[in-house]
Amino acid sequence: MRSNASQSSIDHSATTPQGLDSPGVRIPPPLIYALAFLIGWALQARFPLPFLSSPLALGLGVALMAAGGLLIIWSLLTLVRGHGTLNTNGASAALVAAGPYRISRNPMYLGLVLLYGGLACAFSVVWALLLLIPLIVYTQLGVIAREERYLDRAFGEAYRAYQARVRRWL
Repeated sequence: MRSNASQSSIDHSATTPQGLDSPGVRIPPPLIYALAFLIGWALQARFPLPFLSSPLALGLGVALMAAGGLLIIWSLLTLVRGHGTLNTNGASAALVAAGPYRISRNPMYLGLVLLYGGLACAFSVVWALLLLIPLIVYTQLGVIAREERYLDRAFGEAYRAYQARVRRWL
């Protein structure tokens, strides 16, 4: 295993065979976010809450969606190039620390929050915005905490060094 701090990924396939260990996150977070948005949409239809004026909400929503979508795409491309895994229930062959992973240890989740918030603003779904707080708590405790424990087991000191220099969200 190489541990040069400037490298974009650390190959770990020799000591951690695929499938031996995983974070154990069985439900992909985008599905949880989609479900929460649909619940928020249903609540908004049944119990409407007022929001910003339509042009302002749409502008804010489009900006957030664009930022979130671009961050997700950049993160996905970087992860695939670095031989990381998209499977939250699977083992990772490499610790990816390039691209957006130099700024945030969880750029895909940050992008998902921005995208979700943008959709909620653009469509004036206030209930979905209210559900974003429990979603972030769920992401932190139910997903990120598990992934961090797994990455610490899988990559040891290399992951701890990465944690020390890159913030969890921003």
